[in-house]
Amino acid sequence: MRGFYPKPRIVARYKHKVRLADGFNQQFELDHDSVQRGVECLHSFADQLLRFNPDVVCAVATAALRKAKNQTQILPQLEQALGHPISVISGEREAELIFSGVCAAAEQKGNILVIDIGGASTEVIAGRPLSPRVLNSFDMGCVVFQNHHFADGQITRQRFEHAVNQARQQVSSYTSAYQAAGWDHVLGASGTFRALAEIAMAEGQTNLTRDWLAQLIERCVQTQQVERLNFVGLRDDRKAILCGGIAILMGVLSELGIDVFGVTNGALREGLLAEMVATETA
Repeated sequence: MRGFYPKPRIVARYKHKVRLADGFNQQFELDHDSVQRGVECLHSFADQLLRFNPDVVCAVATAALRKAKNQTQILPQLEQALGHPISVISGEREAELIFSGVCAAAEQKGNILVIDIGGASTEVIAGRPLSPRVLNSFDMGCVVFQNHHFADGQITRQRFEHAVNQARQQVSSYTSAYQAAGWDHVLGASGTFRALAEIAMAEGQTNLTRDWLAQLIERCVQTQQVERLNFVGLRDDRKAILCGGIAILMGVLSELGIDVFGVTNGALREGLLAEMVATETA
């Protein structure tokens, strides 16, 4: 990585949930409905871009499109809807951008471990600002795990254990590398972590810990059904994928021996913005 991590001034934020990974069939092709959700989302983004009339637009696609066997058929539709090219980036590139986005937003010093749980992949990065040492994108995401382990909406302890163990196994080959890199702070990025922060805040929980997460998982098990999850602070739009996300997180925390973690607003988007600003001002 070159340059620095400037902190862009955000003038507006627009968010539209698509969950492309919900549309995978057994052949790992994205179905028509999921593609249409993506097209509708990008049409709305295109309308917003017309208002700003930007000089530079950077659009990237991540794990769902990386994995989609029908990517070449889908991508032109999405690009047409947005009116700009879309780059399908690698997992390592995604991890690199997430790390730069977290560093730009959090302004942490020292060694950092960043965890970003997306819909179809999870990125775990260890290093110092400007110098990531271990970057990995794992083939597990909250949508994919939810659909695999909790597809019928039933929640059991055994299902959680299988999901957590699957996440641990994926990370286990890199445990020694992460521990060798070390960390002073552990920061979580994106939706699962924001949902946990909102639940913790609503319940007066001051620290996000692995013990607290284990208690939350037990509470999920006690509800028995996804539709009955009713924690204070849990938004309806996160309920359907909460179990998949926290199972992955518990697996990563357990495998790496992490007891306490924090939450940051920075992630992939902020990494792209920081890189664009650095390029434009170089």
